Amino acid sequence: MTPNPEPRRWRPPAPRELPALREHLADYLQTEYAHLFTAKALRQGRGTLRPDADPETGAVLLLADEHRRLRDAQLFYVTADITKLVRQAAPSLQDKWEIQPHDLPAQTGFMLFAEPMAEYIRETDGKRIDIVGVSWGGTELLTSETGGLWLSFWSVTDFAANKRLAREAGATEREAEISARRQHAELTWDNEIYLPWGATAPTIDTSLPRVRSIDPSKIAAAETTLTWLQTVHAGWIFCSPNTLTDTTEEHLPRTQRVRAERAGHTTSPVRVVSVRHRTSSKSERRNEPSGRTVSVRFPVAPFFRRQAYGPGRQLRKLTPVAGHWRGPADAPVQISKKVNLVDTPLKR
Repeated sequence: MTPNPEPRRWRPPAPRELPALREHLADYLQTEYAHLFTAKALRQGRGTLRPDADPETGAVLLLADEHRRLRDAQLFYVTADITKLVRQAAPSLQDKWEIQPHDLPAQTGFMLFAEPMAEYIRETDGKRIDIVGVSWGGTELLTSETGGLWLSFWSVTDFAANKRLAREAGATEREAEISARRQHAELTWDNEIYLPWGATAPTIDTSLPRVRSIDPSKIAAAETTLTWLQTVHAGWIFCSPNTLTDTTEEHLPRTQRVRAERAGHTTSPVRVVSVRHRTSSKSERRNEPSGRTVSVRFPVAPFFRRQAYGPGRQLRKLTPVAGHWRGPADAPVQISKKVNLVDTPLKR
């Protein structure tokens, strides 16, 4: 089959719409359709982590575990400009696996990206699949002495492909549309990772191990999802206070908050991660060469630094540091294809 890598356009919701999307996803995981699709995926050997049970029981366990994480998740929305910075920063984190609970912006969370955080070509039809979300939190499917984190990745649902399958089965155009929307949510659970706290090395096992046979001291991931983890790690870092981003809160309307509370979902505000625009006029003048006008705003030579914090400043965390922003504070942000991000060695 001839590959067709053309992406389906990702139309992200507004930050204020993220709670409703989360609720819909969580509700969908409790449907018969979600169970059927998950059980089928397990029978086909898809996914990285699978419960030590038959596919039907395994689907029940996986969906209940993920439903709990979505229900309890703090919501994060990463704007398109910051998504670009996150993706450019991610490769510099490839050897930094020792993630601890204090490195997370929330112990249980769901982060949506306004642009895809990753993508891959689907083998069955050559179409590009866009990964636009990640949820994380504890799991009841795997226990260890140290504990760890389960991450699930979410892709844009291919409603066109689902409609085509329905049409091939004899449905009318309208029936196919209704069927596709009824049987699928806006996002599709794509793959997952288990991340033990303080893990120092990943485990990539092509023999498709069951979840209870995983070494609890190592990261369990597929080769592709390992790079996705780096991107998520970069996203977590950009959520912490830094010179590149602002994190603001989008509060739920009262009616939506009441509905969410009744459904058992968290109702805390959505945290929106966007470009920091507040700079002093002095620094802007310093960053502008004499006699040259810059009509866009962009970061110059940002880098990651291990910053001391906590009691006695004994703890360390990675934080993005901008050499400086260049351009007027109210100008459109432009992120180049290459931004130099390096990790400064920790001074002992």
